[in-house]
Amino acid sequence: MKNITSSKITFFLIIIFSLFSLNALSFEKFNLNEIDPDENIIVEDLYEPLKVTGDALPWQLFSQTKEIEDCTIDKDGFDYCLIKPEYNQKIKLYNGKVVTLMGYMFPLEQSEKQKNFLLGPYPLSCPFHYHVGPSQVIEINSDQAIDFSFDPVTVKGELKVKFNKETGIFYYLELKAS
Repeated sequence: MKNITSSKITFFLIIIFSLFSLNALSFEKFNLNEIDPDENIIVEDLYEPLKVTGDALPWQLFSQTKEIEDCTIDKDGFDYCLIKPEYNQKIKLYNGKVVTLMGYMFPLEQSEKQKNFLLGPYPLSCPFHYHVGPSQVIEINSDQAIDFSFDPVTVKGELKVKFNKETGIFYYLELKAS
């Protein structure tokens, strides 16, 4: 009889504890439409863009490119959205010109040396993707590998102002071996 009562009390305590702990461990549903824009913290709000030195082009020049959302429905009925650039005349003047850029590397290769990487005005905050819009990311293609760095790097090459529909990249910088 004593074992049955002890078992009932233990069972009762487990049930009570479980009910209280479920609230503590439960997850709320998250609705993106209910986010207060004033509370939505993004990388651009946390950091100032890198202040470039020397003859490097300022990041504000690139950020003036408008990002236009273009959504369609494909032949199978799936939504497909793409961010397309609307370049201004100032940035178009640099197309095909040799320019200097200064920014933070975002590696695209699993190596200490990078021939292909992204460059942007903010330090890395995520290993999976850059948390800025495409107007502030430049893809770098180099003939010679460059040592990866968490510090800002300076690169010089030919700027190509062209949109790549497959990757969503707005700008490229080609670095040729000298």
